[in-house]
Amino acid sequence: MKEYRRVSLNKRLMLISLAVLIPMLLVTAYLLFSLYSATGAYVQITESVSYANRYSKEFKEQIDDSIYFAIIGRKNLDELGTPDTGIGSIETVNPYECIDDLDRACTRMSKKATVEGNRNQITRVRNSLKSLEKCVGELEEQMDGNATYEENIRYWDENITSLTTLIQEGIQEYIYVETMNLDTVRGELDTQNARTFTVCVLVSGVAVIIALVMTTQASRSITVPIRKLCDVAARVAEGDFTVKTKVENTDEIAMLTESFNDMTTEIGRLVEDIKKKQENLHITETKLLQAQINPHFLYNTLDTIVWLAEEKKNEQVVSMVTALSDFFRTTLSKGRDFITVREERSHIDSYLKIQQFRYQDIMEYNIDIDEDLYDYMIPKLTLQPLVENALYHGVKNKRGKGVIWITGEKEGDKIIFKVLDNGKGMTEEELEKLRKNIKREKNEDLADGFGLANVNQRIRHYYGEECGLSFNSHENEGTEATITLQAKNIPPFA
Repeated sequence: MKEYRRVSLNKRLMLISLAVLIPMLLVTAYLLFSLYSATGAYVQITESVSYANRYSKEFKEQIDDSIYFAIIGRKNLDELGTPDTGIGSIETVNPYECIDDLDRACTRMSKKATVEGNRNQITRVRNSLKSLEKCVGELEEQMDGNATYEENIRYWDENITSLTTLIQEGIQEYIYVETMNLDTVRGELDTQNARTFTVCVLVSGVAVIIALVMTTQASRSITVPIRKLCDVAARVAEGDFTVKTKVENTDEIAMLTESFNDMTTEIGRLVEDIKKKQENLHITETKLLQAQINPHFLYNTLDTIVWLAEEKKNEQVVSMVTALSDFFRTTLSKGRDFITVREERSHIDSYLKIQQFRYQDIMEYNIDIDEDLYDYMIPKLTLQPLVENALYHGVKNKRGKGVIWITGEKEGDKIIFKVLDNGKGMTEEELEKLRKNIKREKNEDLADGFGLANVNQRIRHYYGEECGLSFNSHENEGTEATITLQAKNIPPFA
């Protein structure tokens, strides 16, 4: 169990699949082998019987009729089997060639026999063939001598026909024994089918039980730690940043827990810094950081993860936990105030992936930032407040599905970021109010524009008055937010 807890979520999902797939493959292989064995037995018997049937009746008739024709027609046996010898539609055969042909056929029938006793039966048939060949030779000598017609007919009746009858009966006995073996094979097949059914049921049952056990364990290893995180997140939301949580796993949940503990420690430290520091810029930045690491956002996200885990949507759980872990990693960024554009892009991508799980029916997004900008350093949490504003005040209030676009490109010595949405938009009065709010050094209405005002203030502080944040919007058409930065890395943050 301890070893299982050390396995990542992806590997656990793979183990669950293998726990079902491997037994099913073994059962399938066993079924195919059983089917092949049964089919092979039937085919072998069928071939043996079909082959013997060809000689069961034809041999006796051909030998008896051909020799009888030679006696009454005073023909030499060597003349039989040619096109000009025959009686009506009956074709004659050379008895020696016919005997040799059946002898070779006996060799094949012996090999095809599925019953050991039939090989002995074929041996007796071959002995009879030797006797028949000897009698044919004696009759031929008798016919070439001074024997009368009656003597030849008597010899034919007493020796030739009796031997051909004996051979025919031997072949028919061979066919009968092979046919009766079908019943034995059928009985064995019924027994094997019952055994196969039992094996399939047992293996399938064991596979299902193993899969259920592993699925339950995987689900618990996700839901239990996340419920603990939810409880702790609720306490953090109430202002207690000293709480910690711990899980015994070493998977993605453990990474999330570790990130959460680091986050609460960092938040607690930042809160203490707020109490000690009086500089407006650092106070504002700390409040912004707290606003972005919103415990309620985390609480709702964890609730969504719990719901997905309970619905056994494990792949979505892994994706969402990974996105949340990446989100926290960038948010903390080891206490740095400046991060690369690449990290900022990853941050908003993780944020939107998480939100898309909740608002997948109403939101789509597209991020198109020029890769040449990725190595530039910018203030942390520059784009995320704009993306959050576009979601909650634009797309969320729009009827139907909305789209958020995030673009970034370099224009001369400036870096221009834009966050656009096709959401509800704003009236002229609402737009003017927002523009005034983001220009205020202190915003008394924290619920409306605090994060945006903070973004604008920090940009102007680091890059000058010519840079900052601006908005354009049209009611029922959408909103465009533009951030203008100097295309340079500011020491000592670079």
